[in-house]
Amino acid sequence: GKHIAAYKTLEKLKGEGKLRNIGVSNYTVEDYLELKEEMTVKPVINQIEINPFLYRKNTIAYFQGEGIQLQSYRAMRQAKEFGNAKITAIAEKHGKAASQILGRWCTQKNIIVLAK
Repeated sequence: GKHIAAYKTLEKLKGEGKLRNIGVSNYTVEDYLELKEEMTVKPVINQIEINPFLYRKNTIAYFQGEGIQLQSYRAMRQAKEFGNAKITAIAEKHGKAASQILGRWCTQKNIIVLAK
């Protein structure tokens, strides 16, 4: 697909020294397998939505097994779950804010948090 052509352009720019690394966003395992057949440079990061309410266990395991760092762009769930009973109970137990609980959940799974 078009994502492969775009990725090939990024590989060319990396080869010219214009990029240090390449990353992808919202890649599923299937997307990556399609790219993997054509790529010469492995991406260093895949930015996807990951949080306790959208726990993509198989996707996480696959990309971490491939040595590709994961970054969650919606770890805080846009503050929609700050009032969630389980999150608030954990936060109160540890004297933390809901955002800290959600962020910690990701970091404990070796997922970079992009808080926004």
